[in-house]
Amino acid sequence: MFMIPVTFLPASVLAVIAVWLATRLYQRLPAPWLIAFLCTLALQLFLLGARYGYGFDAVLNIQHFTGALIPPLAFLAFTNPSLSPRILLHAISVGSVGLVVVFAIYLADIALGLSTFAYAAGLAMAFWRDGDNTFAWAPLRYTSTLRLGLCATVATLVLSGLTDASIAADFLISGGLRTRTIAAAASFGGLGLLVACVAFLLRSGTDKQPATSLDADAKLVQKLSAMIVAKELFRDPDLTLSRLSKRLAFPARDLSQTVNRNTGLNMSQFINNMRISAVCDELASTDVSVTTAMLDAGFYTKSNFNREFRRVTGQTPTQWRSQNAS
Repeated sequence: MFMIPVTFLPASVLAVIAVWLATRLYQRLPAPWLIAFLCTLALQLFLLGARYGYGFDAVLNIQHFTGALIPPLAFLAFTNPSLSPRILLHAISVGSVGLVVVFAIYLADIALGLSTFAYAAGLAMAFWRDGDNTFAWAPLRYTSTLRLGLCATVATLVLSGLTDASIAADFLISGGLRTRTIAAAASFGGLGLLVACVAFLLRSGTDKQPATSLDADAKLVQKLSAMIVAKELFRDPDLTLSRLSKRLAFPARDLSQTVNRNTGLNMSQFINNMRISAVCDELASTDVSVTTAMLDAGFYTKSNFNREFRRVTGQTPTQWRSQNAS
């Protein structure tokens, strides 16, 4: 009976997401590194399925190459830097692992494991340090999704690093007799590790913020609010923290933390409050549809709009309109 390896399912899902990002959201979410990472990860999972599911050991060399690419692409996917000489540092990392594979294949799993652990630590530390400001390049509506994606990616990298280290140890001890068992255990252990990593990293987003003058905070938030309202920047569904920080000539990380200290809101909620206010004004004074008011105010999806409207007003848009329409 023909069997499909279990890794083919997540690989297919990742491939579909990558195609969707590339064809539908590329103009709204400029994330070529993320697309490259998803494609490479999907390919790696297909190769794993082909090797352990069908015995195609010939794909091992390709696995080593994709395995060397995945950690740096994971880091680039969420920090999303522009092309610069610093990118060459990641190319050097890939090249170094490649040299080990070519000239010392018996050390390949050790090299891959070390690279994977290093990038997992780097990505986790970047999020620990900057929180949601890691995603200043992306429209604010994607912050929650990217945060969860980063957590899942760190968990995947840690699991991959542990697997590589275990396989390397197995080859040294028994010549690779337990490799398939280790690969299977890694698949089942991934869920628990993912949950633990998500909890840890989400908690890290609430790190302590430096004490500053409350008066200075209030003035900056007031200046930010005035600028956003005057220019109606909140109506842009693709508004990013990076754009706001550039307009104010104020560092993105400090701007986000100042808003949080002063209002108790993250930047996405802060902007959405303005959008909800605009929607309420339109619902109360005109007879436009809720959907039209939602889109005019800068919301992109109905589910997010309804959730944010209830957070701010405690009611659905229809309920609020029936009580406040003039």
